[in-house]
Amino acid sequence: MAIRAKPQSISLASDERRVNALIEKGGTVPEGAADDSRRMLVQLRLSPELIKRIDKNRRKRTVPPSRHAWILEALLDKLSVEQ
Repeated sequence: MAIRAKPQSISLASDERRVNALIEKGGTVPEGAADDSRRMLVQLRLSPELIKRIDKNRRKRTVPPSRHAWILEALLDKLSVEQ
């Protein structure tokens, strides 16, 4: 039977320091994330009745899209019709 030394316990303080050092080190932004920086946030205020109508139509699909995706799709459809 092999005999080995008792493992040395690592103090929580040293672990915490290593974790904080890693967090503070930071990193770089992936290339694909740069495209999202060009998007603009738009606030949209809709009546509860309109939200209910949107949700009712979303649920009719086999795989319902998120409310955001449904509204974005509706906007793109409207723009293609008007061009």
